[in-house]
Amino acid sequence: MTWALRDLKANSGIWAGVFIVLVVTQTLLCAMSVSMGINSYYQSLSVKTRDPAKSLASALSLVFLTVIVLGCLVIKQTLQASIRQRRQGLALLSLLGATPKQILVLTLLQVMILVLPASLVAVALSPALAGRILDWYSTGMRIPVHFAFTWHGFTRSALTGLAVGLATAVLATSRTLRDLGKMTPVRVVRCAEESESIDRPRHGRGLVSLFLGLVLLLLPLPVFAYLSDPKQIQAVISTVGSGPLFAILLLLIALARSGGPVISRVTQLWTALVPSSSAVWRIARSQAVARSRDTTFGSTVIALTACMFLVGGLLAAGGTSTIAMNKVPGIENVTSGGTLELLYGFWAALLVALVGVIAGFAIAARDRDLDLALLSIAGANPQQLTAISILDGTIVMTTGIIIAAGGTGLVGLSTAMVYWPLVHSLSMVFPWQFFLICGFPVIVVGSLATMLTARPALRRSPIAILQGAVGE
Repeated sequence: MTWALRDLKANSGIWAGVFIVLVVTQTLLCAMSVSMGINSYYQSLSVKTRDPAKSLASALSLVFLTVIVLGCLVIKQTLQASIRQRRQGLALLSLLGATPKQILVLTLLQVMILVLPASLVAVALSPALAGRILDWYSTGMRIPVHFAFTWHGFTRSALTGLAVGLATAVLATSRTLRDLGKMTPVRVVRCAEESESIDRPRHGRGLVSLFLGLVLLLLPLPVFAYLSDPKQIQAVISTVGSGPLFAILLLLIALARSGGPVISRVTQLWTALVPSSSAVWRIARSQAVARSRDTTFGSTVIALTACMFLVGGLLAAGGTSTIAMNKVPGIENVTSGGTLELLYGFWAALLVALVGVIAGFAIAARDRDLDLALLSIAGANPQQLTAISILDGTIVMTTGIIIAAGGTGLVGLSTAMVYWPLVHSLSMVFPWQFFLICGFPVIVVGSLATMLTARPALRRSPIAILQGAVGE
């Protein structure tokens, strides 16, 4: 217990990123659980509110599930990144005789210490947020009934949301047992070997999630091969309407489990294509490629990919299916949700992913400061160090966008293949405008973020930064 509290204090900057993710996830899950409880109350209140409440319940439950999955992924990636940053302290515990299970229990204890204030914040904010969430979705779905906030069943709904958030945090923490099992002193010193040994077993599990996601996307294909009645086709589509969303979540799980090799390969490929002979670019590229297999780098990329891929994949699936359905005889005037509708509907899930990006930047600040200190000792001037810090954010953001665009293309192509037996053509829609309009600001913001977080390190003595890194 004493070590857990000391570690929280000594690595407050690292644990701050974890705390931010826990607060946002816990608050959203609690508020949405309260909203669903209020909606259930109105569903059984009268005939007038029954049907609108049923329609609203399906939307709330879908977003609630998405927040749970993304929250688990983001918390898991953030915790793994924090463990990577605290590897020296964990190695010291191992030298003192602590077993991997004991270290896991200590990590769980630290997470519980942070979950407690996060839960208090969630309970305090959920009464105000629950009513706004109901109004938000009621307005978006054009439901004429107003669902006002009520304290009826608040305690049960709030405790349910807190329990789901707690289970999500515990599950995400428990998933780090593999990393903690590798945290021996020799592994810590040999960082490259550690990353390699961790990523290899994840690769197979990632393939399983990838396979399941593709199966879910292609599930209607054999059915459409034997159907010709428009009513039957529409019935199949309505049955598997949420299939692309669940497939996208499975693909994100696959990326989280085997993200090291994927992120590293993508970073190497696209940075090698940049026609620049600048020494600053070469240094920034080499640093990014070297760190691309680490969980600290990967946590930011995966969170950003989740944010972009969730919207881009749904746009690709919806647009592709709309074009195909309008070509089927007997089916006309089919429409799909646009970018604003998806942002409107999945704002809570996107907020969790966005907070994961911010937490990843906060946790990775220590590694970036150390790299800049070493470059400063090697002779780099302040202007070059500033440019390298900017390029670091540019590379991270661009890698996440490229992976999200690749996943979006895979979803669009799979959806087009599903409708091949009906229209005999592959008409795939790719949301170029979404990636261009959102991608450029994301890269700019990421570049500015790394520059601003690097400024305090540039004002400090490189020797002082190195002494802090080795614990002196």
